[in-house]
Amino acid sequence: MLEIADFNTSGLVGPTDDPHSVFAALVKGDGVTNKANDTSAGSFGIGKNAAYAVSDLQMVIYSTVYEDTETEQERFAAQGRLRLISHADGERKCAAEGYWGNPVFSAVEDPSSVPAWLSRAEVGTTIFSLGFSERKDWAGQMTLSLVTNFFVAVDREEIEFSVGSASISRTSLDTVLADEALEAIARENDQLAELRRARSLLLATRSEAASRHTISVAGLGDFTLHLLVGEGLPREVHILRNGIYITDNFAKFSQPLRQFPGTREFIAVLEPASSPQGKAPSVLLKRLENPAHDAFEPDRLSDEAERNEAKKQIKKLVAEMRKIIRSEAKIDVSERSQLDELSELFADVETSPSANGEGENDPDRFTYIQPEPARRRRPPGVGGTGKGDQAGGSSGTRPSARTGQSSRTGARNGARAGFPLESIRSTVGEAGPHHRTLHFTPGADGQVVLAVEAAGLTDDVELAVLAVDNGEVVNGRARVPVTAGERVTLRLILAEPFEGPIELRGVQFNPSTEEADA
Repeated sequence: MLEIADFNTSGLVGPTDDPHSVFAALVKGDGVTNKANDTSAGSFGIGKNAAYAVSDLQMVIYSTVYEDTETEQERFAAQGRLRLISHADGERKCAAEGYWGNPVFSAVEDPSSVPAWLSRAEVGTTIFSLGFSERKDWAGQMTLSLVTNFFVAVDREEIEFSVGSASISRTSLDTVLADEALEAIARENDQLAELRRARSLLLATRSEAASRHTISVAGLGDFTLHLLVGEGLPREVHILRNGIYITDNFAKFSQPLRQFPGTREFIAVLEPASSPQGKAPSVLLKRLENPAHDAFEPDRLSDEAERNEAKKQIKKLVAEMRKIIRSEAKIDVSERSQLDELSELFADVETSPSANGEGENDPDRFTYIQPEPARRRRPPGVGGTGKGDQAGGSSGTRPSARTGQSSRTGARNGARAGFPLESIRSTVGEAGPHHRTLHFTPGADGQVVLAVEAAGLTDDVELAVLAVDNGEVVNGRARVPVTAGERVTLRLILAEPFEGPIELRGVQFNPSTEEADA
């Protein structure tokens, strides 16, 4: 048998013959839950199936001591349940279930009538899984599951576990998480990522270097965001509820939380804030949680109006969280340093303009110089957009300067030709991070369609343009008439604030293609 016992709990409150009692919901109910509050950990009444899943006999016996609210006396109750399949015994048709206890499917309430191992003295519940399927390293696998899901609750001393002779408490948690034997079990069961995640998130909730922020969303409740910024962190947000790990995204709300452009490395933990009474306030968040407790899903709400409102609330929560992350983890622009002794070596006199009264510095004082890209052999029929090339298709290359030209146009623009841009510079406008001033020298005459992208480590995200002081905005991009060799200064207003490095991508305007895009 596998014995699972809890202490410092309320037990399975009866009366045992009341179909609406906690005892009946667990022992006799299917898909039924009876919780003391609206924000409890369980939600669907199906977690009880875990005890049957590890029983080769499909039989579980429950033993409990609870306090009778009417008499204020402690009462004992025990009952077993067998779950097979419906079957026939000759002509007699039998049901799928059987019960162990007193006649008429009632519980045993006299502790002296049960074996000593089944009796219990303290308030709480014990579950016995008969015919336990004792697999290799079962205790280690159970320990791994507990520490990767309940690490915050354990650290806050809200719960302790004992698996066999091993203890999992606040004092032993770090030792358990760092145990090499546990890591080997995690590796063998493809759960090494979950173990490392628990270590990182525990650091974020504990560390004095982490910042704490309160986010309030009407109808959804108050949330606490633990944010730790530092090198080597994965730029991820993870959501907990009641100290239990749930997920790392709101993907069902179109909020995958996978890209955070323009930020330093960080890790964040988001959880409902505790009220002074110690109760998590977000009732709605519990209703959105799926039965597997690993995602939040709007479709769990049957009412369309309520479902739409929940989507707005989650999106507001994510927007506020992103705002905090951008503020705390933004990439700061370092002070410019004049290196006169290197200016003659790196200044590009031919293509870098001198001071022209348009807010540009002397080229000898540039902090970064974009070198001429190396010439590469290109497949037949593919043009380039680097200096000296004729406008053509995408070359798939990327410059070294973070505000340089990007020529990755083929994937998103079909056969539209790349437009050569040189000596590109970008500054954040004085009016705020929505405003950008761009300087560049076109390498050809005509109309260029400019796409502005937030530069990331692996992927760039296009920023929609709302307004431009010279030209017009089409499909979130600026369309500007230019003359080859004439320096262009362009002021943009972006749809969302962004202070980090950008990529500027230019393509030749094509009226027929533009109409297709529209």
